[in-house]
Amino acid sequence: MKSEFRFPKATAVLMTVILAAVVMAIEKAKAIQVSVPYTTQPVGPIQAEQFTFLPTIGMLFAIGCAAGAVCWGVLFVLRRSGVHRLSELQVKK
Repeated sequence: MKSEFRFPKATAVLMTVILAAVVMAIEKAKAIQVSVPYTTQPVGPIQAEQFTFLPTIGMLFAIGCAAGAVCWGVLFVLRRSGVHRLSELQVKK
């Protein structure tokens, strides 16, 4: 079995940066939507956005870790993760 990556290692970092940019754009859009009334009157000052980026990323990270742990648990129970082979490892002395 080959343990090579199919994509460059920087792909995950770039995807995280893009996700952060999209979440921040959504937050800015929400702030503008709250500030603009539904009438045709002149628009007042735009309210500051409520920064929810870090809690959102934290929750996504926690969900990802939980999903990874569940998948690892299933693989470990099915004995397909390769960890069970460590007990059978013969070390030369």
